[in-house]
Amino acid sequence: MLTCIKAVTVVFEQDEADMNDTLSEHLIDVRPMPPRERHPRIFGSWAELTPGESILLVNDHDPVPLYYQFAAEHIGTFRWEYIEQGPDVFRVRITKGSFETPGFVPSARIKHSCATPKPVSIDFAKPLVVDTRPIFARGDTPCKAIDEAVASLIPGQLLVLVVDFEPLPLYAKLGKQGFSHKATQLTDGAWRVEFCKKQ
Repeated sequence: MLTCIKAVTVVFEQDEADMNDTLSEHLIDVRPMPPRERHPRIFGSWAELTPGESILLVNDHDPVPLYYQFAAEHIGTFRWEYIEQGPDVFRVRITKGSFETPGFVPSARIKHSCATPKPVSIDFAKPLVVDTRPIFARGDTPCKAIDEAVASLIPGQLLVLVVDFEPLPLYAKLGKQGFSHKATQLTDGAWRVEFCKKQ
């Protein structure tokens, strides 16, 4: 009789532990959502998480652009873990906390499956700003920083370049990649150039 009671207690404790694990992970399936509502929903939920809690994101394409946004705005406070990587369903656990590394580093170019990628409009994304002046001040060239920024752009996202001179050669280079540009000279003499890829 005592053995039976002990067994029931163990099962109860295990169920309680599983319940706590479930409560600490919040499922967000963005597949049925309009594209422009997805990122606000994800970051709205993220803001409500406490350290140790996580979002289990379900999507119909690789959410690498979301990773770049997390890396830009929440560096050191998130961990990215793929649970399932396509080709039709992607599941990612994004945990809130203090982390030296995000646990995932994307390749220079996003690899797509053989299936035709589904376009996602991200009109609400903040412009990606690259200020080249500190780079030039160190005696370095900003070419690598610009190339990495171009590779990480979300569809519809602007690339804003701040430079001490009008970057005429860059107009031709990015123009071949489908970018248009709008240049404005600032009051301090620097140039602010917006690059937008034609859709």
